[in-house]
Amino acid sequence: MSLKKQILKGTLILTAAGFITRILGLYNRVFLANLISAAQIGLYQLVFPVLSVCMAVCCYGIESAMSKMIAAQSAGRCHENMMRTVRIGVSLSLGLSILLCIAVGGGSQWIAGALLRESECEPYLRIMALVLPFSTMHSCILGYFFGSQKTGVPAASQLLEQIVRVGTIYILSVTVYSSRRADASLAVSGLLAGEVVSCIFTVISYKMTAYITEKRYRAKSFCIPAKGYGILLRQLWQLAYPLTVNRLALTLLQSLEAVLIPAMLKIFYGTSETALEIYGVAMGMAFPFIMFPMTLTNALSTMLLPAVSKASEEKDYDAIGRTVSKSVQYCLMIGILSMTVFYVYGNVLGIVIFKNQTAGYFLKMFALLCPLMYCSSALSSTLNGLGKVRMTLVHSVLSLGVRIGFILLAVPKLGVTGYLWGMLAGYMLLVILNGRKVIQLAGLYVNLWKAVIIPCIFAVLAAMASLAVYQFIIHYMILPVLMVAVICCFSLCIVYVSALGICGCLKP
Repeated sequence: MSLKKQILKGTLILTAAGFITRILGLYNRVFLANLISAAQIGLYQLVFPVLSVCMAVCCYGIESAMSKMIAAQSAGRCHENMMRTVRIGVSLSLGLSILLCIAVGGGSQWIAGALLRESECEPYLRIMALVLPFSTMHSCILGYFFGSQKTGVPAASQLLEQIVRVGTIYILSVTVYSSRRADASLAVSGLLAGEVVSCIFTVISYKMTAYITEKRYRAKSFCIPAKGYGILLRQLWQLAYPLTVNRLALTLLQSLEAVLIPAMLKIFYGTSETALEIYGVAMGMAFPFIMFPMTLTNALSTMLLPAVSKASEEKDYDAIGRTVSKSVQYCLMIGILSMTVFYVYGNVLGIVIFKNQTAGYFLKMFALLCPLMYCSSALSSTLNGLGKVRMTLVHSVLSLGVRIGFILLAVPKLGVTGYLWGMLAGYMLLVILNGRKVIQLAGLYVNLWKAVIIPCIFAVLAAMASLAVYQFIIHYMILPVLMVAVICCFSLCIVYVSALGICGCLKP
């Protein structure tokens, strides 16, 4: 199977699973928004910077290194090397995660008070600490499946995790919290349940896949005798160490950003309660909604990393250039569509989905970020696949530095609007820096006429057509508001995609 077909197949599988997962996640967000206060959602969001830092230390670098090694090993059907790589990676990651679980659980009071500046986060941190070992094992084993271009298990795991999370939150809401006010511990408990079940599923799937693969390739393996554990450990560590340091540095800055936002909003609004409410609405309701279309672009980026790594090993730079160029073009077209939908119908969606007018306002604000956010993920994955991890880090740090600067200087004076301008400036810088380097290394070429100008024209025409549909429905039909919003958004997407297809912009 060609590189482009491998990426397309994997992207479609992950997109299908991701789309259903996002739908469930959206339902979960709406359910939580009606069950717990916006301030509690803000506290729930504050737990994630700690989780992200811990995962950066014990998992993300090792997972990416495993994926790169297994992608290279799978080309030669080095089954035993692949299995040994997984054992080494999971053991190393799991050991680190257990230590961090104990540290976070024991130091939750200090972390909540001294680092997050919100002592109410303490009980939620203790629950979150239990997530680490399960999430680590789950993620590392998925590195094997991504590296070997087997996306069925990651897709199923993703679905299962979200189903269990939503189901757990619902069950707890009608049992434990039926007679008392629910708080953020409900959401964190759902997170824990989802990770435990998906971890068990992933381990079982890996064992079955490994057994079948071993029988299939035992007689065909070109790697007998297999490399020793020491050699593979050194190879994994050489790849994982810079990835871990880079990811940790980036995650620390992202966590600093997440913690600074409510602190600076407190200066703007004057009270901690109002700041947490605004933070909960913006980052717990509106921003995840903006990320919804990234189901497709994230799946594309996930498949790009091992595929580009494999093509880079084979010195097939023409294939890399063609594939990455088309991927970036699709990301831009998806971003323009998403920006149009959220900008035109953001206010309606906020009121209908979250029953919160402020959420609708933030949806419309954040819509401007879509093309830059979606494009940056594909460019970053390409650079990582080409081995330019340090360069990706430098670019990301510069981008985050701009955003943090806006948080410190603009948010106290402009509120969330200041953060929006910071994100626009940061993502624009990131796309420029990453795009420039990918052009040099992989021959990236994007036809601006087909990727930007024509899609923008069709997006405006599609918006006008959908607004005409909206006017027709409200004057001549009696339908629920949610159905009206869905019909109008769907009509906008249909007109946009059809127009792009007719003019040839969607050709693979």
